[in-house]
Amino acid sequence: MSISSSLTDFSLAELFQIIDQGRKSGCLTVCKLLDSHGAGATSKYYFIWFRQGRLVAAANSLDNQGLISKIKQRKWVKPQIIDGYNAIASARTPLGLQLKTAGVLNGEQLNLLFASQLQQIRELFEIQKGVFKLDSRAPQPSKEMTGLSLGATEVALMALRTLKNWDALADALPDASSALHSITQTKPLLHLHALEWQVWEFANGRVSLSAIAHQLNQPVTLIQQAALRLKIAGLVEEVPLSTSTPELNDYPLDVNCVNSSALGNKKFIEPEMLKIVTSFLDNLVGYLRSNIS
Repeated sequence: MSISSSLTDFSLAELFQIIDQGRKSGCLTVCKLLDSHGAGATSKYYFIWFRQGRLVAAANSLDNQGLISKIKQRKWVKPQIIDGYNAIASARTPLGLQLKTAGVLNGEQLNLLFASQLQQIRELFEIQKGVFKLDSRAPQPSKEMTGLSLGATEVALMALRTLKNWDALADALPDASSALHSITQTKPLLHLHALEWQVWEFANGRVSLSAIAHQLNQPVTLIQQAALRLKIAGLVEEVPLSTSTPELNDYPLDVNCVNSSALGNKKFIEPEMLKIVTSFLDNLVGYLRSNIS
């Protein structure tokens, strides 16, 4: 079975949510259209593999050389040694795990390799012109796999938190005049950031996003972006604002659920791109450290 569509009709974030919730497996091919003018039209392909809703590998080609190239670039091991292990690698076990078992690589190095694969994916969320195809029958690429995996929703949230250009997702943002309604009655188990916690505290269906922005002293756009991430996480749904809207003071924030330092910030300061990328990788490697056996 395969699913295909245009990224203008279906965002990558929404697709990742479906893959996670449906525990889908297979290869997601994303085609980015670089030049759509006449005969000179060009495109670039990306390949992402999932197993039961979890991302297991990503590469820019199907030559099974992506992971090997990353290892060689870092010069952790002599190229001839890596090539030797690659030649005899089992097709049933992730290459990363085979190299770790053999003592060629350690767990920290596998974390960094997997983080670099996810960094490639982060850039795809800014694609405005492109198409995708999810092939559920595609085999798992053992030579591109580190042995690590991460839920598709977690990957989408990490990518959206560091997104610089939101033009591709402009139509997916909740309306500023609408409200949010919490789908779950329990405290979310996902790794949420401070602003996301704050917005979730208002998910009672009776406070508009623009009113939340005013209460938190944040730009409305940032609140809309946080709300979209909560929707992708499956925690809230967008609903029309109730006609009997109460005063915001009747719904104080639960300060135990948010970072106190974040509450004290009066103005959002956008970090430089280098800091964003570094933060993305640092947070990801930290998350992987706590979840790898």
